[in-house]
Amino acid sequence: MMTTFVRIISLFIIGTIPILFAAVEPWVWSLYGLLMLAAFILVLWTVRGQSVFPRVRRSYTPAAVFFIWTLFLCVPFPFPVLSFLSPTRADILSHAWALNGSAPAWEAVSYLPEDALSRWVFLLGLGLFFLVVRNLCTERNTLRGVVFVMIGIGLIEAVYGLIQALVPSMGVLWVDYIPDYLGTARGTFINRNSFAAFIGTIWPLALGITLAMTGRVRSLRAALGSDRLNRQALMALGIIVFLLALIFTRSRAGIASGLVGFLVFILMARTGMNAVARQSRVLLGGILVMLIIYTMTIGVGPIMQRFLTLGGDGGSRMDIWRDSLPIVKNHPLGIGLGNYEKVFQVYNRSLVSEKTVIHAHNDYLQLLIEAGWIGFMAIMSGFWIFLGKRARRIRQLDFSNDPLRFFLAVGAFSGLISMAVHCLFDFNLQIPANCVYVVVLMAILSACTRSGRPLPQRTGALQGRPSPDHRQPASARIHRASR
Repeated sequence: MMTTFVRIISLFIIGTIPILFAAVEPWVWSLYGLLMLAAFILVLWTVRGQSVFPRVRRSYTPAAVFFIWTLFLCVPFPFPVLSFLSPTRADILSHAWALNGSAPAWEAVSYLPEDALSRWVFLLGLGLFFLVVRNLCTERNTLRGVVFVMIGIGLIEAVYGLIQALVPSMGVLWVDYIPDYLGTARGTFINRNSFAAFIGTIWPLALGITLAMTGRVRSLRAALGSDRLNRQALMALGIIVFLLALIFTRSRAGIASGLVGFLVFILMARTGMNAVARQSRVLLGGILVMLIIYTMTIGVGPIMQRFLTLGGDGGSRMDIWRDSLPIVKNHPLGIGLGNYEKVFQVYNRSLVSEKTVIHAHNDYLQLLIEAGWIGFMAIMSGFWIFLGKRARRIRQLDFSNDPLRFFLAVGAFSGLISMAVHCLFDFNLQIPANCVYVVVLMAILSACTRSGRPLPQRTGALQGRPSPDHRQPASARIHRASR
């Protein structure tokens, strides 16, 4: 019963967090953060002291360093200690105290420690949610359920985005007073770039699960008579909807990163695609032809105009990045999570002075500013080490043994690469819904590459029991795998 409740909470988070403006409001993402913490606590309560999560390994050290360091930035210190840790922060405080006649007090390195702490709690919830979802995805049926929930909510968002592109006067839900992105696909995300990043994380999974359905057939007649044909056709149509929505976001970085993700998918999936070469090529070719036809029907003029425009957003981004670099120089230890908006106002020297800059439009730069060199190096090294290890394990997977597991691993890996590239130009990971979907992709990738044996249909992992697959004799498992 408790295990079912954990599964329901997890699927609820995955299926609903994009809907209400991608959970950008503090009270919304705080609620989801509490739900993620609750799911983790319920898992611990279910196992009652038994080991359900993997032992702490050296691969978790970077994440631990990041959380310890960013929490350290929220701790108040005496003024002499603060002067040593962050001279610029201490100098600003001393001038403020001199102006209002206050006495020096204990202060944190973080400019707004309350905001930093709330952001830290949400990120901690994401880390624990990764453990929960990865454990759930060790069961084959739950893995499929998680993937289909992601694809389902993504399709709803994509269809809504296409309607917005076709009806330029349509806003986002009840918000219709923001004219900047009218006529583009945004779904419920307000910002088209964030929506493009969201689509970029999902459609490789849809492509992966579609290719996993192809199987091996000997002739076109056998393919047409296959029970899988209708499901494959529906999934192929869904992929077209995804790609159309991505194109009509008119997000240059989103479209380019989506292309990078597709190329990574092709490279990583060569082994599996060779095993089903004819069907895979026909499927990919059909998707490409239909995509071209639909795109030409709707029109590509505004999209090409967006690509040919080099000013505007590009110049603004460069100005923001140039003004943000002195913050790194003056605060090598960081300014605290979620503090970028307030601190940047002091360093804004470019033509964007009349605007309120909330994010750095580069997640890596903003992470470096907020977490400092220590936090930045810790979390980035952990992320890229994780991707490197999983890429090696994907190459070791036996496609013929478990096509679903192979292609979902490739799809999750490609979605993560697409997001990583897009984050160079936008603030996608400042959007809570995108953060959750990145964590879920990492959990899927980890679960699908955890070992060399196929995923069991059902598992007693949450209860601390061995899976049914392990209770069978070895001869039975070998016979089943060979069928």
